[in-house]
Amino acid sequence: MENLTSIQLSAALPNLGHPWVALDQLTGPLPTVACVATLLDPSGQALGSGLFDPSDSLAAWRRFSHAEGAHFDGAYIASALNDALARRSDEHCQRLIGSDADYLPGLEVELYDGVLCLRSTHPIVDSEMDEIVESLKEACEPKEIVLFQADGVRTLSGQNLKARWIEIDGIAYRIDLLNAEKPRFFLDQREQHALVGSLCEGRTVLDAYAHSGAFALQAARNGAEHVVAVDCSDVCIKAIGAQAQKNNCFVETIEADVSAFLAERKLGELDAIILDPPHTEAFDAAAVEALHTQAFNCLPEGGLLATYCRSTKTTAAEFEETVARAATAAGREARIFARTAQPFDFPVLLNFPESRYLKGLILQVE
Repeated sequence: MENLTSIQLSAALPNLGHPWVALDQLTGPLPTVACVATLLDPSGQALGSGLFDPSDSLAAWRRFSHAEGAHFDGAYIASALNDALARRSDEHCQRLIGSDADYLPGLEVELYDGVLCLRSTHPIVDSEMDEIVESLKEACEPKEIVLFQADGVRTLSGQNLKARWIEIDGIAYRIDLLNAEKPRFFLDQREQHALVGSLCEGRTVLDAYAHSGAFALQAARNGAEHVVAVDCSDVCIKAIGAQAQKNNCFVETIEADVSAFLAERKLGELDAIILDPPHTEAFDAAAVEALHTQAFNCLPEGGLLATYCRSTKTTAAEFEETVARAATAAGREARIFARTAQPFDFPVLLNFPESRYLKGLILQVE
């Protein structure tokens, strides 16, 4: 059962719309365990209801409602889930719940062809998991539910869930939801896989940090002359090879460090490069600039560079400025085809810049 209380700010917030409050922004005696709490400003005026966790220094309080004294219970959860689902399409693979951006902080839900994957990152969400599961069962009628919680990964049924082939945008991927060592399919890049692939006809393409190989496979499907997928993980490289064979397309796979691989390439050896590094919270501008300088040095005039950043510690403008410095360092210019972000099923709130974590550029190199 939830424990309702109130907590107070030590000073006025610079941005009242932001849904997170750090622990050091609060004053007075605070709850020692996770609870549902109304946030009060220094004068005692209520600013909304949220989930409080004293162990989270950055986001100790996370708003789920602007109302005072709101309950995070079965009725609220069912309503918020249904609202979020109403904003989604009927795609068979997509994100259904996006945590704070869907007013369900600490809960992420993804759909993979009838199987729901639930990830909890908050103790209050853990305590309400039975209500969440029942609401999702009623709304989605899933074949199976996979729970990702602090104590591990399991299926709701208790049965083993074998890896299986799932077709996404014309490509079959082998997806193993229970095995963390196997490459994931990144739903937030699904639109980009198809878009960038459509630009690769006749090109020699590098899919760097290839992971599941989705960019490489879409490029091959769309008529690329030659496709190379590079990743430092042997597991990923083997998975890409198996998927290329399943889809009757050829992708050269190389287990290597991306920077070292680029350093050995000559100008014009590649005419399309895709840089999609793994997620990191920190943004090392010098390292990002150096990587992009290498890419610009490899690409001929008319070459394609699609590049992405998942850091929450930098803005799209800062990322673009870093890429621009790299072009200058390489003595090149580039035309922006598109500035990209995550798709509609990964929602972004205006007052929550952290929710726009994925930034990208598609460039034609001059």
